[in-house]
Amino acid sequence: MAVLELVTARPDWMNALGVAMTRPPGVPERRNREDPWESPAAAERPRRISDDLAWLRQAMDEPADNGLRGLEDTAAVGAWIPEREACQRLERLRDRQVLDAAGFLLHEDALTA
Repeated sequence: MAVLELVTARPDWMNALGVAMTRPPGVPERRNREDPWESPAAAERPRRISDDLAWLRQAMDEPADNGLRGLEDTAAVGAWIPEREACQRLERLRDRQVLDAAGFLLHEDALTA
């Protein structure tokens, strides 16, 4: 079971956005005429890390509507148990260090990780 924990008083959305807008190491910059939406093989819009960050910001306002179940009686500023789809988004944010930049930690049980 995964648990999302807010470890700061408030999420730092600007810091998270800065990290999300930074290209990961080894990923080349797209050049002119390299538009994934123009490709006939691309049936749907490619997922962007900024989409997941926008989702997280919305999820903080409406956790239950976005697959996050709040935990009560914790010492954390805030803690939620994510459903499967929410967990996938959170893992992408964690892998790109966006989650840390916003002030969150994603804890995963070693048996399910």
